[in-house]
Amino acid sequence: GVRYSELWRLPYWDPSRQLIIDPMHCILEGLVQHHTRNLLGLTSESTTSTFSSPAFACDFGEVPPGAMTAKELTQISAIRALLVSHIGSDDDFDKLKTSLSHKNSGPLRFTCNSLRCVPQKVGRTLKIDYVKALLNWRRGQPFTAPKKARLFETAEVLERIRDVIRDMTTPTWLGSVPKNFGEASAGTIKADEWRSLITIYLPIALVSLWGAGTSHSSDEHAVHLRIILDHTMELVCAVYLACARTMTARRAEAYRSHIATYVGKLQKIHPTFSLRPNHHASFHIYDYLLLFGPAHSWWCFPFECLIGILQRLPVNHKFGELENTMLLSYIKAARLRCWLAREERSPAIQECRVLFDRVFNKSATNSIRELAEDPMNDTIQVADCAATSAVPEDLYALIRRRTAVLRATLKFDGVVYSKASTHLGNSQIFFYPRGDRSLTPVPASIKYIYSTLTGELLFAVQRHLPLDHHHTDPFSMYSDFPAKLYSTDLHSCLENAKASWVVSHFARWRVSEHSAVILSLSRE
Repeated sequence: GVRYSELWRLPYWDPSRQLIIDPMHCILEGLVQHHTRNLLGLTSESTTSTFSSPAFACDFGEVPPGAMTAKELTQISAIRALLVSHIGSDDDFDKLKTSLSHKNSGPLRFTCNSLRCVPQKVGRTLKIDYVKALLNWRRGQPFTAPKKARLFETAEVLERIRDVIRDMTTPTWLGSVPKNFGEASAGTIKADEWRSLITIYLPIALVSLWGAGTSHSSDEHAVHLRIILDHTMELVCAVYLACARTMTARRAEAYRSHIATYVGKLQKIHPTFSLRPNHHASFHIYDYLLLFGPAHSWWCFPFECLIGILQRLPVNHKFGELENTMLLSYIKAARLRCWLAREERSPAIQECRVLFDRVFNKSATNSIRELAEDPMNDTIQVADCAATSAVPEDLYALIRRRTAVLRATLKFDGVVYSKASTHLGNSQIFFYPRGDRSLTPVPASIKYIYSTLTGELLFAVQRHLPLDHHHTDPFSMYSDFPAKLYSTDLHSCLENAKASWVVSHFARWRVSEHSAVILSLSRE
């Protein structure tokens, strides 16, 4: 409905330009969740349900404005839903009779009138008479709908998604998603988890099942699956662009194009589902991307995090005192952190700082001694007192030295990198060859982290070999989804890479014995 606001009296008030539609709620918790759970039916319940809902279609007509109260309107909607539910036995009719008997006479009488099944009775008409009239009407309608013809096996798709979630190699900074996705035990999926699912795990799983080069029972079945896949990938590409941390006019136009295609084909591909307000609202996000830039700077994620922090605070529910206590506690904590951060602190205070960070600030990594600091000149310098180690033969072929300082991990610009033997996900990087930013970044794996004679820390990396031309890359069809098939083999020779040459980490999932899909995790 339409709600009046005093702001409408302002001559300059334009809600379409002065109110923000939050992408987190509109797209991630709106479109993505609706598409995954309702349109694709990727839930455990979908693997066992055999009927479409409702049992049959019925035009009940509109309720005249002002004819019913809000409570009566709610009951009318409930009565209509009960009347078109599936009937499998006499027990179901008994349950329907009981449910209708719990409704008020007004909504029952209105429903009977709209269906032209008014009880034919002399004298006063009771509520039970309306219930019996509706039951008689229901007996003349189809008891159940035809079995739902599934275009794909939900159990197979869910199993593939879970395989991708379980087996994909990712860096430690990427948030986890439920490994039992689709089951009730997975709990409520949060917005950030929906973002990871729709931009990483779900598209890779679906493309590996339905994309170019896959085999199916018939050509017609393959065409149907490809239509669903292409439609889903329109939403995937739109979300990927909307969540980027840099925005250009071209990206905003591409976002609008993907959303227009997705919404435009929705009812043709899924005719039993109707459009929702979120589908309309998603078009306005294009305007906000142009007005305010990347959604990352104005969406609701920071506020949701703050709400979570506030909800976890122990309180005594004494409002008035509560706010003052929270403010004083925050000021005390800020002063303590400032005092511990002083440069002229004693060794004892410095040790307290380490313990304080470990207990109260587990995300802080500055006190972890095996991670290097971030210098101002984008180079990583090793400490003068660092011990040297014997250099492996393959690294010796690159640096021509028998000893060097070798590290397991390195932190640069807030990101942790590791050698492959320490953490495979943190070792997977896209970098500019020789630091030349005019070239296309290439995927590689960090095998060693070592220091030069000047004390600078470098990566010794092995590139991923490209896949031969005889293999079809199904991801090449989707230009705004940065995934590509590569060989599972790495180049035998090592090459140097500076931390400042790195573009981003990447996610990797092994498709077959000889190929793996590599997806850039760049947020830029």
